[in-house]
Amino acid sequence: MRARGQYVDRFVGRRARQVSGSEESGRLAARLVALERMAALGRERLAEADLASVEDLLGHAETRLGTAARHTVIALAGATGGGKSSLFNVLCGLRLADTGAHRPTTRTTLACAWDPEGAAPLLDLLGIEPARRVARHGALDARRGGGMPVGLILLDLPDHDSLDLTHRGEVDAVVAVADHIVWVLDPQKYADAIVHERYLRALRRHGRSMTVVLNHADRLPVGDLAACLTDVRALLAADGLAEVRVLATSPETGLGIAELRRVVVGAAASGAASVARLGADLDTLTERLEPYFAGVVPSVDAFTAEDRDALVTGLCDAVGVGVVAAAAGEGARVPSGPLARRVRRAPVRPTPVQVHRAEQVIRRAGATLTRGVPAAWVGGVHRALAEGLRRLPDELDAVLVGAVPEAAPTAGGVRAAADAQWVGLLALVAGVVGAGAAVTGKPVVRWLGVPGPWWVGLGGLLVLVVGAWVGRRAAAAAVARRTARVAGALQTRVGDVADRLLIGPAELELARYREAHVYFVAAREPMRRG
Repeated sequence: MRARGQYVDRFVGRRARQVSGSEESGRLAARLVALERMAALGRERLAEADLASVEDLLGHAETRLGTAARHTVIALAGATGGGKSSLFNVLCGLRLADTGAHRPTTRTTLACAWDPEGAAPLLDLLGIEPARRVARHGALDARRGGGMPVGLILLDLPDHDSLDLTHRGEVDAVVAVADHIVWVLDPQKYADAIVHERYLRALRRHGRSMTVVLNHADRLPVGDLAACLTDVRALLAADGLAEVRVLATSPETGLGIAELRRVVVGAAASGAASVARLGADLDTLTERLEPYFAGVVPSVDAFTAEDRDALVTGLCDAVGVGVVAAAAGEGARVPSGPLARRVRRAPVRPTPVQVHRAEQVIRRAGATLTRGVPAAWVGGVHRALAEGLRRLPDELDAVLVGAVPEAAPTAGGVRAAADAQWVGLLALVAGVVGAGAAVTGKPVVRWLGVPGPWWVGLGGLLVLVVGAWVGRRAAAAAVARRTARVAGALQTRVGDVADRLLIGPAELELARYREAHVYFVAAREPMRRG
């Protein structure tokens, strides 16, 4: 048996060989391929018990289809006193199984095999003791196989209600793998809860692989027989098996024996019983796995641009990008005019990442990304995000440290304003000096009756004040531009980290779920359409 998860499309070749000969067997092989691929994708997402069930079914299917594939296993099962052994003897044409009042008469499974040599590997697989195998071939039968098709393996099982637990365990083991099961019911206890609750109800998807026989029907009056058959069918319908064939038989009178023989021959001769049984097993298993895939299947663009922007913005807040960018922007405020003071700042270093804030942002993003997704796959997304969060602080520190220049060049508008202030200052000084000369009586140029130096000084003062105002406005604009540039560059870096550590792994997990869902739907496809 392969280790769990080590499936390598073991049914692909079989599918290619069978699809041309049997559409149903080809479809079964395709469903098994889909199941094994779904299981490989579902490792660490599906429960261990469910993965083990998948492995068991795939292993059994591989073994069954590869072991005596031309043979059909039909088992007679039932409670004590139902008459399984009598029917077994009638169908075999020989008195092979003990019958009588002493119960139980069948203490271990008895097998009658038509073509026993080819059936040996399958009988070994079923655990049938060599001493309990009977061959039907050659001179023993006047008609080849007594009218039964070559490849039939007929089993007489112990009583499923036996007090001996080994009997019950043997019945359970064969019922779990037999290609077709004939349930033999006694008219006095056909409503027995054990057979209905323990077996029939659990096999509600196996209607095509079962026949129910009301045996010893000759012991009932004709009117009572019809009522009993109606009651049996109602009980089966309540078990979810309304389509199961129901027969009335009597080994003593031969009632229904010919019809039962036709059922056995038909199941064995078609060669499709094992395929039908495996298909029903697959139906049952996929029904059990349904909760893992019953939910929203996210599209490829499940995480929209708006969702990404919200995540990156939240991470920028957690890492303090705004503070870093604002401090870096202040480096542009370096006017050198006489009314402005040059401020030298220490190099800006990023603050430690606020992990709790980053975790809140990531949780919100995860909830958005997995809305409606089945819980098993939500856990995978959250694990991917948790691993990203663990690495996030160091990664953000690595990309932010040294990302901002320690100094910034003086903005052009600020330099022009500073130059204007110096010109205004020189004019003011010249005006003051000229005004002083005019006071001492030296001749000066006048304009509108006012000494020229006064006009020069007034103009210089005006240029100085306007230059200072323009310089401050230019510096503020330079700060805003630089802050925006730095913030944009840092946000891009944070976005790259988020894509690599958070968004990429989360979307990869969702892509894994989408692919597994496709394979699950293919594995769940019914054996017969319509």
